[in-house]
Amino acid sequence: MYGYPNSNQPNYPPPQGYGGYGPPQGATYDQSYGSTGPYGNPPSQPPYGVPPPTNTYGPPGVPYQSGQYIPPPPHNGPSPQPYGVPPSQPWAAPSPYPPSPIPHPSVAGTTGANPRFLGVNIPSPPPAVPLSNLQGYNAQFDAERIRKATKGFGTDEKSLIDVLAPLDAFQMDVLSRTYEQMVGKSLRKTLEKELSGWVEYTLVLLSLGPLHGDLHLLERACKGAGTHEDLLTEILLGRTNEEMFFLKEGFRRLYGKDLISTVKGELSMQTERMFNMALSGTKDESPYINQQVIQQDVETLYRAGPGRIGTDEISVCGILLSRSDAHLQAIAQQFPQRHRVSLSQMIHSEFSGHMRDSLLYIAHGAEADGHGVNRDANMLEAAMAGVGTKDERMIYRIIRAHWNRPRFGAIKNQYQVLHGRTLRHRVESETTGKYEKALVAIIDMN
Repeated sequence: MYGYPNSNQPNYPPPQGYGGYGPPQGATYDQSYGSTGPYGNPPSQPPYGVPPPTNTYGPPGVPYQSGQYIPPPPHNGPSPQPYGVPPSQPWAAPSPYPPSPIPHPSVAGTTGANPRFLGVNIPSPPPAVPLSNLQGYNAQFDAERIRKATKGFGTDEKSLIDVLAPLDAFQMDVLSRTYEQMVGKSLRKTLEKELSGWVEYTLVLLSLGPLHGDLHLLERACKGAGTHEDLLTEILLGRTNEEMFFLKEGFRRLYGKDLISTVKGELSMQTERMFNMALSGTKDESPYINQQVIQQDVETLYRAGPGRIGTDEISVCGILLSRSDAHLQAIAQQFPQRHRVSLSQMIHSEFSGHMRDSLLYIAHGAEADGHGVNRDANMLEAAMAGVGTKDERMIYRIIRAHWNRPRFGAIKNQYQVLHGRTLRHRVESETTGKYEKALVAIIDMN
């Protein structure tokens, strides 16, 4: 069945290396990257500049304010109450994030909600019966365009970009199945044969969709010599219980391996225990917060770090990996009020290595806007800052973010606020040729 990454396929050209995310919020991100695996050579990338357009994407009901992401309120629920306002009862108002699942327009009216992944609805993974068509989308037409673009001598990369860049998760899934039915060859194999370099990496990862794309990246993170620790951090931490279930089931189905055992073999000591906590998939997802528990957690975090000789890593991990997003937002707000340093500053001073980078990923997501928008905008810049572009990081961060289009619009707005130019313009200055056009098309479609 198409859409599943093939573990027998050769590696895609990776970037210059891997490393941590850097210092805490307010400081400059660390740009040092170590070499952890065999890496290919990307195409040359001379400067390129085109006046950027104004980002105007945004569906009705999803407001934007100075680059800030304001999630839509829960379905038929009350308006969110801002942090800092004392609740009228022991339980605070429900968190507005994530929004209630809304069926894809083409499958509206079906029983039950579609599964959600990276904040959007996705087609139900096997063993569910796959969709064969979508109302309002002509998959046969797009499949024929791809066939013509890859037929004969030479490849029409522009047509491939024009077909793939606008598609959502449902459309990409149906196109992949339709193409394989028409041509007798998977879309992924066709793209791998016809393309090369970073444009191949970009369009292949895009064609896999949200879930299969993450599974492909997970397999890559654990394959070969060395572990790509930043991939493990970004794909496995901060996930919903539903997402973690799909990742574990999908990894077993596609690669015949247990994800927990695979990750365990790549890590050691306390970092291994931290990821085991995340992989358990038992995170609290209640939309309510308890102020008394929040105050207790703030004090526990302090006593586990600055408040003692040595650091109690497991106590810190236990709180940051098990509490709900709304609870972590409240902790991130109250911690500096009680102890005069931010949560991320405490983590940066008390931890080191991969564990520090992973816990900073969680802390930065809870700070600022509280939904990771500010963090993700900074991480996009970190992939392009300094000498040399970390191409693979830039690509998968853009593609993974773009599936949730309202949120990606907020990330682009926040990027411009933080770094003084549009994400489109920044990417154009770091890439060239069809590789540039592919990423710009993905950015502009949101």
